[in-house]
Amino acid sequence: MAGHFSNMGRYISIFDRLMKMYYDHGLSEFEIGWGQQFYVEYLYEFPGASAQEMAERFRVDKATLTKTIKKLAEVGFVRAVVDEKDRRVRHLYLTEKAYPAAEQIKKIHSEFYDVFSAGITAQELASAEQTLRRMTENINQKVWHRMEEHRGR
Repeated sequence: MAGHFSNMGRYISIFDRLMKMYYDHGLSEFEIGWGQQFYVEYLYEFPGASAQEMAERFRVDKATLTKTIKKLAEVGFVRAVVDEKDRRVRHLYLTEKAYPAAEQIKKIHSEFYDVFSAGITAQELASAEQTLRRMTENINQKVWHRMEEHRGR
């Protein structure tokens, strides 16, 4: 079974690189790319989300999230509003400038899905998604467990 990993890992890596290239090209006019598009889309769908909520959703550490939010603020896509009840919490909102980018992201999602799913049945796609989700959960449990051990928890 271990012999299968090299092919699977290679295909996942190739798919990941090609997807990043596709999105970076499609978003080039908006000063954002693959790394920021998830956050723009999330704030488009969930205005006012907190940084903590987004860190949990995307399974990223606070430093990575802070860097991404800073980049989005620098290009004028995000504004933070302090919570009235808990001043430590900041709610994040897209600016008007970000809406065309969010709409482009939705368009790219649709186009990319059409490209990579060509010739693959709905059942095969559903099975692949379920398998990738389970693989992600398996790895996620191990990685986060190690990170917490490293932090002394």
